[in-house]
Amino acid sequence: MKKLIDRILHPKKIALWWLYLVVGILGIILGIMLMPVWDSCPNWVFWKSWGITIVNMIICAAILLYLGLYLVKKIMQRNNNVVKILTIIEFVVLAIVALGCVLQQFNVIRVGGPCAILGLALWCRGSVEIFRAYYHQKGNNEKYPLWWLVVALALVTFGVYLFAKPLFSELVVLWIFVVLIILISIILITDAFLAKPTKKRTTENSN
Repeated sequence: MKKLIDRILHPKKIALWWLYLVVGILGIILGIMLMPVWDSCPNWVFWKSWGITIVNMIICAAILLYLGLYLVKKIMQRNNNVVKILTIIEFVVLAIVALGCVLQQFNVIRVGGPCAILGLALWCRGSVEIFRAYYHQKGNNEKYPLWWLVVALALVTFGVYLFAKPLFSELVVLWIFVVLIILISIILITDAFLAKPTKKRTTENSN
């Protein structure tokens, strides 16, 4: 993560520096077009429903990133068979939810809103950690960190609450996504000028 941030803040000088600028400008235009503020516009604004239409795909992408970047590593690191099986079950459940988000785009099935999905993910993670605490205490002389057990219980409680009583809607997810696109685009535009090679001054030697 530190290398990635350093690379973003200090890009290398490249001949194709203008690509940063083009992608950044296109990103800002896309972020503006995906804003839900266009919903009340007339029909000639053909992009007015694009944002709310892709919310499920945004949720699906977020779940896949969580599965690929975090949960797969947890499965590989688990030594206890029971905890490993529970983590695999968590992976399968969330993968099915991600698939459901895609199928919902085609009106095949209906999955819960983003708040309910987040609640389910938190409940799964907290439940697995509680089981891990139990088996850790049972077969290990080292005590399971109490603060992490408290976090696991909080995840379960908050997850059930979010699942039963959603606190935010699809619009919140869309606004977060739009803000992230615009921020990344601004960084890319800034990187374009930082990555622009400096022209070398050439001096002609007079005879």
